[in-house]
Amino acid sequence: MILRRLRYNLILLFRQNKSAHQISLGFVIGFFPCWYPTFGVGLALSVALAKFVRGNILASVIAASIGSFLWPMLFFLNYKAGILLRGLMSGETEEIGDHLKLEEIWPDEYEEPAEQINAWGQAGIDFLWGAVLNSIVLTIIGYLIVRILITRYRLDILRLIRGKRTVKRQRVRK
Repeated sequence: MILRRLRYNLILLFRQNKSAHQISLGFVIGFFPCWYPTFGVGLALSVALAKFVRGNILASVIAASIGSFLWPMLFFLNYKAGILLRGLMSGETEEIGDHLKLEEIWPDEYEEPAEQINAWGQAGIDFLWGAVLNSIVLTIIGYLIVRILITRYRLDILRLIRGKRTVKRQRVRK
């Protein structure tokens, strides 16, 4: 049912007489909030942003729906990009998870829990910087890719989505 609805909306999207710019802009702006933890308001935020920049709202909804399934991977990429960015700025790199260890038994010393809390805060900062970097860079790249695809292959994509099924009418004998 979900794939059928997605296919229907994609057919509607590619049949619209909107420019490739509007559709591409709507798609990437709709996907933009997926890089951040929006706590359930991502779809509404995508639609509002698409209206604000005059992008295609249907493309925005489709992109936000796709992004809602991909958020675990996107958040992982944010964290990895943040670690990479911090490593490039400071000259040191860490493996993922090195500073995300929690002790099962609370130690007697105060310094160790304070360092772990600081490490968790650093992980949040890494995530935030990674989200900013990924959302900006991949929005620009995504816009260019979607615009080229729509400009060059709009009819081919529409035919592919529709499929080659044709309905044959049978004669009814009286």
